Amino acid sequence: MKIEVLGVGCAKCRATKKLVTGGVRDLQADAEVVAVSDINEIVDRGVMATPAVFVDGELKSTGRVPSKEDVKGWLSGREVNNKIEEPCACLYYLQEQAKMIKKAPSLNKLTCKGCGTEFSSNVEKDYCFECEKKGR
Repeated sequence: MKIEVLGVGCAKCRATKKLVTGGVRDLQADAEVVAVSDINEIVDRGVMATPAVFVDGELKSTGRVPSKEDVKGWLSGREVNNKIEEPCACLYYLQEQAKMIKKAPSLNKLTCKGCGTEFSSNVEKDYCFECEKKGR
């Protein structure tokens, strides 16, 4: 069993990891506890409120420190009311924006062959906008 605790390291995230690790130890469960603090990975997984807990790739808790009973339920395989609400539509918008930012093209520093002005462009060009308008 793989248990991932997602969070950037706040007090709630640390408490969640400690609680999960303690539950694994107390129940002598065969489980690996992994802390995930990379913000890009957290966002890519659709988590907008930390701490979040994934058990074998399935989201079990988000935005709160789970109870000991929750952790024991996950480890024993019994069904637990995880109190996860469906994310609002803005989450999907933010995820798409984050993906676009990652893929944003870099700007090139260029010198116009017409007037010698330095300009930036996301494509290779020989002339600046003003010289292109003039038909050079």
